[in-house]
Amino acid sequence: MNKNKFQKIFKRAAVEQMRADLRSGRSLKSYFEESYSVKERELLNSTIETSGKPPVLKAPKKDPISADLENAITLHGYYSDLDETQASDSRLWVYLSHAEFRKYTLARWGLDGSYSDLKDDAAKKRAINQLLEHWFVSGNDRDLRRHAIARLWWAAHLTYAPWERDPEFFADLKQNDPYYYTRIILSTQDIYQQVLERAMGRSNRILISVLDYLGKNKEFARSRESVRSLMKELNLTYGTRKIIALDPRTLAGVIKKIATDIENY
Repeated sequence: MNKNKFQKIFKRAAVEQMRADLRSGRSLKSYFEESYSVKERELLNSTIETSGKPPVLKAPKKDPISADLENAITLHGYYSDLDETQASDSRLWVYLSHAEFRKYTLARWGLDGSYSDLKDDAAKKRAINQLLEHWFVSGNDRDLRRHAIARLWWAAHLTYAPWERDPEFFADLKQNDPYYYTRIILSTQDIYQQVLERAMGRSNRILISVLDYLGKNKEFARSRESVRSLMKELNLTYGTRKIIALDPRTLAGVIKKIATDIENY
């Protein structure tokens, strides 16, 4: 039987030094290397309990995006006891992307080619910005949703069996598959970006209600512009505070009306 252990994370000072080294370009070359030399003095034990070996995340060479859903479910299952406060800790995610899941992060969000391909300062700056976006977290929701590893866990966490988290509101949406809505949000990059990364995606009721509509209207969901317009119009017309107060049926009706208007425009 595997004994529980506490997840290692970086110390805050270590993360800030790593970020500074990357911003200056001093460590840029190391992001082409498969291993990261973790120094024990940079680490501390968190309050996050884990059991067994960390899972292996997949990133097929031909289509690394295709494994996002499987990886999200795998990661969420492994860190099933992670609470939202722990999952907002940048030190955890920076450690996981640089050390524990480095191979995956390199394959999914690494730089193309080799260090020698970065011919000038402009190319190096673009590379640094890309790495900062997907390997580090500054602490806000948007950063968490773009981080290589955090985005997977949060996508699953926010969409996992909503009828259990909010039974009064989502009772009629109950599915046999607890990851039903996770499958919808990770079905395309566009849905993930347009729905989850927008401000209204922070409301679980709005998020799930929109995903429910997209799951039932797949042709609409395939259009990036349609999904983008839907989220934009929901925000402009009703505002997050007002729309949260709607009951499930009314909210579903609002989403359907806006989507129908977009299709008929």
